[in-house]
Amino acid sequence: MERRNNSYKIVRTLATIAVFLGSIFIYNIKALAAEADALSPLRSMSAMTGNNLLVVKADGKNGEYNNIGSAVNDAADGDMIVIYPGEYNETLDIRDKDIILMGLDKNSCIIKYDTSVYSKPVLNGASGLFCNLTFYGYRPKNVALSSDSTGALICPDNLDEYFPGYVIHIDDDYEYGRSIVFNNCNIISENSNCIGLGMRDHFSASFNNCYFRSVGIAGILYVHDPDSLLFAGTDMHLSFINNVWENYGYPYVIFTKSINCTNRIEVTFQNVTTYCYASAMNGNYIYGNAYSGPDLKMVAAGLTPSDTPFYVLDNADYGECMKALRNGSASGFPGIYYITDVAENDVDFLPEIASPFYVHNPYNIPGNGFAGSNTLHLTDDSFGNTLEEMNFIR
Repeated sequence: MERRNNSYKIVRTLATIAVFLGSIFIYNIKALAAEADALSPLRSMSAMTGNNLLVVKADGKNGEYNNIGSAVNDAADGDMIVIYPGEYNETLDIRDKDIILMGLDKNSCIIKYDTSVYSKPVLNGASGLFCNLTFYGYRPKNVALSSDSTGALICPDNLDEYFPGYVIHIDDDYEYGRSIVFNNCNIISENSNCIGLGMRDHFSASFNNCYFRSVGIAGILYVHDPDSLLFAGTDMHLSFINNVWENYGYPYVIFTKSINCTNRIEVTFQNVTTYCYASAMNGNYIYGNAYSGPDLKMVAAGLTPSDTPFYVLDNADYGECMKALRNGSASGFPGIYYITDVAENDVDFLPEIASPFYVHNPYNIPGNGFAGSNTLHLTDDSFGNTLEEMNFIR
């Protein structure tokens, strides 16, 4: 079953080179793009490795592709697709090959799609390298909300009826023995979680220097361990390094589901600055939360009423408070923003558990892993984060 053969090593070597080149170009790629042949260094690299370099421009002139999906279809393992600035309204399915997508500028190379239904993420991926891109899952104005799933018999055939889509969905057996890396990307959701991730053994997912923003009905990350013994194990790695997370649509930043207690996922959070909200209204929290870590109450966070942002419901409804957060009112203060229906000087309003994490374990029994998980475990490299649980706690 092990797929770490020679061709795989070549692909990963190419990915390493691309990461290095991406870091070099990140500050001057705009200037390079204005030159007669901005891609000269990348063409030279492709010539050395024997892999193809495919170019995407929105206007499709000079023989370039005018959409990313066509380039993906023509690409083979190890190929690089370079994306020029523009808005590309596409849903990409890259679950069967290991390629590189590199934008010339993350803020102007935008891949977007209507993710108001589950089956249409912006990216369905399992492996590869993605650099300098914006992934944007938008919701059309006045679109109907998903149906109430309470009591419904949900199956793969009717997910679109009940759930909106992720921006990036990673959940495929092709992950086994591989890795997926996102460098210097924006991942923005107006619907479900920014990332929906089902892990496999011998797999790693990394998000470096990335910006996440979720203003939909879910948070930043939904993650679960393998549900099949064929792909279960303990060699799974998930890392978020030098990230900014903004989450104003759902009280849980991370929703983690433990399926098999024998699985183990090593998780690293390093320098993750997080903006999220907590609510004094228990109805916004899922009952049966198996979270067993420290409560992130105001006092535990080292804050006082004078420097903690409150959104009081005395003269405004809950929707108006959320609208203020989504419009960037919280941009200067990392941590938790409380929404309460009591006076600002009443510190007793805080929920018993105002945690931005929802952990679902088998039989709802807390584990000894990250925030009470049975399968997620923080590494010693976890530090410098603005939420207490994301730092290494023994």
